[in-house]
Amino acid sequence: MRNKLMKEEKMEQEYYMGLDMGTGSLGWAITDTEYHILRRHGKALWGVRLFESALTAEERRSFRTARRRLDRRNWRIQILQELFSEEISKVDLGFFQRMKESKYYPEDKKDINGKCPELPYALFVDKNYTDKEYHRDYPTIYHLRKMLMETEEMPDIRLVYLALHHMMKHRGHFLLSGDISKIKEFKGTFLQLEQNLKKEELNWTLELSNDEIQFIENILKDRMLTKSVKKSRLIKQLNAKTPCEKAILNLISGGTVKLSDIFENSELDGCEKPKISFSDTGYDDYIGTVEADLGEQYYIIESAKAVYDWSVLVEILGDSSSVSEAKVKLYEKHKEDLRYLKKVVRKYLPLEYKRIFVDTEEKLNNYVAYIGMTKKNGKKNDLQSKKCSKEEFYDFLKKNVIKKISDEEVVSYLEKELEQGTFLPKQVNKDNSVIPYQVHMYELRKILENLSGRSFFIQENKEKILQLFEFRIPYYVGPLGRNEEGTEGKFTWAVRKNNEKIYPWNFKDVIDIEESAEKFIRRMTNKCTYMLGEDVLPKDSLLYSKYMVLNELNNLRLNGEKISVELKQQLYKEVFCRYRKVTIKKLKNYLVCEGIVDKKVEITGIDGDFKAQLTAFHDFKEKLTGVTLSQKEKEEIILNIVLFGDDKKLLKQRVMRMHPELTEKQIKSISMLSYKGWGRLSKAFLENITAHIPGTEEVWNIITAMWETNDNLMQILSKNYQFMDIIEEYNSIRKEKNLSYKTVEELYVSPAVKRQIWQTLKVVKELQKVMGCAPKRVFVEMARGEQGNQKDKRRDSRKKQLIDLYKKCKEEEKDWIEELNKSEDQQLRSDKLYLYYTQKGRCMYSGEIIQLEDLWDNTKYDIDHIYPQSKTMDDSLNNRVLVKKEYNAAKSDEYPIKESIRKARKLFWKSLLDEGFITKEKYERLIRNTTLTPDELAGFINRQLVETRQSTKAVAEILKQVFPDSEIVYVKAKNVSNFRQDFTPDLLKVRDMNDLHHAKDAYLNIVVGNSYYTKFTKNAVWFIKENPGRSYNLKMMFKGDKDIIRNGEVAWKAGNNGTIVTVKNVMKKNNILVTRRTYEVKGGLFDQQIMKKGKGQVAIKETDKRLTVEKYGGYNKATGAYFMLVKSKDKKGNEIRTLEFVPLYQKEQIEKDEQTVLEYLRSEKKLVEPEILLEKIKTDTLFKVDGFKMWLSGRTNERLIFRGANQLLLSNDKAETLKKISKYVQRRKENKSILLNDRDGVGEEALEKLYGAFLEKLKGTIYGVRLSAQAETLVNKKEQFMKLTKEEKCMILYEILHIFQCQSGSANLKAIGGPGKAGILVMNNNITNCKQISIINQSPTGIYEEEIDLLKL
Repeated sequence: MRNKLMKEEKMEQEYYMGLDMGTGSLGWAITDTEYHILRRHGKALWGVRLFESALTAEERRSFRTARRRLDRRNWRIQILQELFSEEISKVDLGFFQRMKESKYYPEDKKDINGKCPELPYALFVDKNYTDKEYHRDYPTIYHLRKMLMETEEMPDIRLVYLALHHMMKHRGHFLLSGDISKIKEFKGTFLQLEQNLKKEELNWTLELSNDEIQFIENILKDRMLTKSVKKSRLIKQLNAKTPCEKAILNLISGGTVKLSDIFENSELDGCEKPKISFSDTGYDDYIGTVEADLGEQYYIIESAKAVYDWSVLVEILGDSSSVSEAKVKLYEKHKEDLRYLKKVVRKYLPLEYKRIFVDTEEKLNNYVAYIGMTKKNGKKNDLQSKKCSKEEFYDFLKKNVIKKISDEEVVSYLEKELEQGTFLPKQVNKDNSVIPYQVHMYELRKILENLSGRSFFIQENKEKILQLFEFRIPYYVGPLGRNEEGTEGKFTWAVRKNNEKIYPWNFKDVIDIEESAEKFIRRMTNKCTYMLGEDVLPKDSLLYSKYMVLNELNNLRLNGEKISVELKQQLYKEVFCRYRKVTIKKLKNYLVCEGIVDKKVEITGIDGDFKAQLTAFHDFKEKLTGVTLSQKEKEEIILNIVLFGDDKKLLKQRVMRMHPELTEKQIKSISMLSYKGWGRLSKAFLENITAHIPGTEEVWNIITAMWETNDNLMQILSKNYQFMDIIEEYNSIRKEKNLSYKTVEELYVSPAVKRQIWQTLKVVKELQKVMGCAPKRVFVEMARGEQGNQKDKRRDSRKKQLIDLYKKCKEEEKDWIEELNKSEDQQLRSDKLYLYYTQKGRCMYSGEIIQLEDLWDNTKYDIDHIYPQSKTMDDSLNNRVLVKKEYNAAKSDEYPIKESIRKARKLFWKSLLDEGFITKEKYERLIRNTTLTPDELAGFINRQLVETRQSTKAVAEILKQVFPDSEIVYVKAKNVSNFRQDFTPDLLKVRDMNDLHHAKDAYLNIVVGNSYYTKFTKNAVWFIKENPGRSYNLKMMFKGDKDIIRNGEVAWKAGNNGTIVTVKNVMKKNNILVTRRTYEVKGGLFDQQIMKKGKGQVAIKETDKRLTVEKYGGYNKATGAYFMLVKSKDKKGNEIRTLEFVPLYQKEQIEKDEQTVLEYLRSEKKLVEPEILLEKIKTDTLFKVDGFKMWLSGRTNERLIFRGANQLLLSNDKAETLKKISKYVQRRKENKSILLNDRDGVGEEALEKLYGAFLEKLKGTIYGVRLSAQAETLVNKKEQFMKLTKEEKCMILYEILHIFQCQSGSANLKAIGGPGKAGILVMNNNITNCKQISIINQSPTGIYEEEIDLLKL
């Protein structure tokens, strides 16, 4: 009986669970309440789960949209052929057949009777008219189009078809609405830009007359001017003064512009793409990131682009009336230029002629590389792969022709042509993308009008052809495709009225447009951040704008004091409801006029002008006077505008149906409104959730609370109000009770986070099963994911930021820029030096000048925290200043800063703010005159305890479902890393060494998380109120002499013999379980690029036997979905075992039944009597070969590629050396010439010891089994290693590390005379002769595993 009781007790043991979630890894740990790692099934319960991080849907989507675009293009051409087929067959039965067969070599072609035709032509085989004559008459398709517009007789119907075929294929873009005359008219486009600049209230003060607009037009379309000349003439003539005016004029001239100048917002310098230029070749690639950074304001860039596109279009058309005419002129110009260039070269550089016009070498940017074609022995050769850009070709001409010619007249002519970019122009270039479809449409109409008088067929089909040309499937109807069974596919939602074939002219009869649109809305609307399953509001909805304005307005402070609720409501009604955009200036004027403040008022709490505005409120007030619509009706109209604003016709129909009482004019003005984008909250969240007003029996909702108090949303959701509890209750009712992948799938987070959560769930559920009960507490830390890279991007430009700032302030007493240029970017990573420059070399408190050479002397200067560090843990630059040592000592934990200092320095600080050296937030902290309130102090502690990120909340929600009775506690990564630093050499973390640090982080999450949790409970506000004036020091939590106890529960015993002893002991151990997620490969079937003939493994079209790889090339690198273990016979009849891969593109075929698989193995893999032993071995399966563990990661030809699965362990001193090396290598990546300095603390002896340690590992441990060759290299090359400089030794040691890492990398040991790719783990796919080989299947945690011997199956 006693044993049974003990067993039950053991089952129900109280335990903590720690989780450390990264984008590609999960660390986990299970401890008792005293932080000892528990054991079960003979294994220590801490481990790491590794997985490939999931990609976003972007790549898949871009392939899908490209496929659709091509499908739809082919569909148009197919319909065009249907229209023409009867007419053409009267003249030439085999015309379409020949076009279809044009992809084959002459001997493979077939005519309509299936025979090989006599003549190899693709288009014409008439007696006296073949392709030769056709190309002689019409060198390019534009010559043909031009002829059809002008001809006076009826041309061959086949020529008409060819021209229309080309137009259907290249229709131009659909970005501009309206007719062609408007597109050619400049004034409207420019006025739209000007109107937008004023609406956004940017610093555009120019009032331009009609003459001045005409001047801009003339300058922009003048082909003789370069970009910079255009810019400077515009700025001078229009007298542009502000940065915004200059930037906009530069932008529309095609120049490069800083976004921060246009929007006068220096924060934009930190975004990923701070500068843009419409004439960049890569503009389309990066504009997406710019749109993301600018958000709402992106439309300014769009309207400037419209002006620029207009000028490019004018340049393309010039004085021609049609594209074809302009293109024919280009062709003629190219011909003339080529003649001229050849003449010049023959005359002055006869020996260079071949190099300029004939040779084809790699990287030779000559004429043949520019046009992508050369003639050899009278035959044309395609050079697409060696093609160069116009800029590269012009550079080639400058260096190889212009520089070598002495004739000044020739030189100046060529220089001018190259400068203007008009020399040897091409018909097909990237500028064609700015041609709107209306320009081609104009041509199409002209051709059809010209011919319809002479042809009954064209007369009859003219309307259909035009409809086909301009037909687009509206985005809200979406793809029209259906699956085989006629059901909808994953990406389709169109509703059909019947099953007829769809043509442009019956589209509305077959598709139910409104019904499809409704379905589209339900599909596309995002879900509320806080409430499960609720649709979000449009960003411009009346309710959401009200929330946005209040959320900003509630932070407003006048002279450092919060405003009263009455004043806030007054400002809302009298300022926001009166002006569209509220600037600080308007606000100040109002306050001064009302006598509320004097002119010297300091307005803080908002960042620049107000971002939020009541756009829709003003629109309805102005556009719909005399109409009374309810709030609900207005919201419905706004929703419709967001959804269908791009399709004005549909929008009008819908509004008319909803409100028949409105006049034509009113409906028109509604349909002209443009609202875009969605908010993040739902109506249910802002209006339907109600909670008790603190201290009363009445209830209110969130939007009312924001109106009746001065708290912003974050404060409203805090513990002071009960909203959050009610929301959680609401959500828990709506959740699915059983957790499945569907639960995760529906979360509104990225695919990478979904995979993270699902992997965590699998591990957590297994741990609960092993432990027999739920944990008492779960501690979760989530990595920041990819945002980490942003930090480095910004860091690099510190030097540049400073130089830019100093350029602006001219009257300085010393030449700062020269001094800055001397310092490395690297040095400015030192915060001390960076602060020195942002304070113009003065002490922030005394204003005295600091001598640069004394800066590093810690007895003289120190970094001080404005808000006390012990209370706020705020270590950002906004909270740090460089001061003389005695000021820091004197200030200790006081705040605000002494009044005497504030008074004396206020002007200096203000000047730093105005010139952009310090941020507004830093300035406000410096000048503030009130102490930190208990609420603020609690807020700082809460930041250590509370998570704000969407993805982490999603994880916590799900964990809450798995463990309804456990407490879920967030842990901040910063707190854990501070803890590691407090006890540094013992708790060192070297990421590059192995994967075990994830589990150790999870363990520390328990220790640190539990200490914070116990000290402050969940509610820091309560802690501060219960302990008024009590001194607590966040920095000394673990280093101090106080235990952390609450209600008898000890979370941390202070002192050297306390908890830290347990922690250090655990952290020394490495008995950690590591597993990897195995998976079948999905995605691209093979490389996209088709290889040339004879190369590639996969035929271009499997079903077409004529397209053989030998003759037509094929696709390379077929992706393998998974492997199988197969037994078969070799030539001598002996049994062999091989691992064969199943290609992804054949997977479905092969998996039909066992017979097809065996057939595949016999025919494709040439195996004799194959027999399948193991059906599926997925990627990242764990193999054990002669005791050496490795993960299967892929294959190349007949060899399998692995990555090691043995974790590298080094003694503490060597790990420390490795960490220093790793830091140095990272810095070196940014700056190749950087040397080690004393602060790096890397000694020769330590480096040699590490080399020795690596060698020992390769010789004396399990690594020797598969890496003995590398051991030999290290033994033989030791002397060469000793001769290297310290920097080179670091680089080579870092390379050697790659041999041990569990990634499929290799080491480049060339620096010591070794191989360039050392340590790749490969193995033949024939495993018959292995001594021992098995695969190990592990459960997600690795606690359970089974080993399968591949030789005994």
